[in-house]
Amino acid sequence: MSFLIAHMEDFADRALATGFAASKFLTPAEAKLVRDYFKYKRANLSFNGGFGRAERVRAVFTNPDWGEFEHSDLFSALRLKYRDPLTHRDILGALMALGIARDTVGDIVCESQSAYLVCLPELGGYIAENLTKAGRVGVSVSEIGLDELPDKQENLAIKTDTVASLRLDAVLCAAFGLPRSKVALLISAGRVNVDHQPCTQPAKELNEGALLSVRGLGRVKLLEIGGESRKGRIFVSFGVYE
Repeated sequence: MSFLIAHMEDFADRALATGFAASKFLTPAEAKLVRDYFKYKRANLSFNGGFGRAERVRAVFTNPDWGEFEHSDLFSALRLKYRDPLTHRDILGALMALGIARDTVGDIVCESQSAYLVCLPELGGYIAENLTKAGRVGVSVSEIGLDELPDKQENLAIKTDTVASLRLDAVLCAAFGLPRSKVALLISAGRVNVDHQPCTQPAKELNEGALLSVRGLGRVKLLEIGGESRKGRIFVSFGVYE
């Protein structure tokens, strides 16, 4: 049993004894592993990241014979305001500089002069008081209600192409405009994930909706698989994350 699953077993046992227990923030791959493992366990399991469409979520275990929990038990929500543009990386780096561990902070949604994030409840006040800069840019932080968080939107640039097959290597070539030799190296080096899971199989067949990420290059979603061209190639459309 992996350390992660053993840790989640502890949370499940705690929930059965006390009514409620929640993990720190999990990556999409970790959440999938936990979801698959705990399908038939006695404790109820749900996932919540504060935002709609959240990627990083907390695993929430509850005793089915107990009452409901409050979302304020799971998150503190923060709004950041600034004058000069900041990126997700800028804000995350500023948090790490404060000694904040990555698994104590959920998603970060950046807008032109503001950003929103969720964190463990016990960290909200500390971040609001101590996060005053991200790089050289001044930041003001305030705690807000969870109902003030915006829904995360998928900002996708649509791209269409044809592929010889729905193999992973063929689709990556089209999605990122790379030669097959380069794609083969990326896959063999373990830099490719399919639906948040590492994949080193170039011949893996992909389905509509597959999320592909290449470390250092970005992410795309296989949005639609169409018919075939006269030359037998398959029409596909991608959503490229901006």
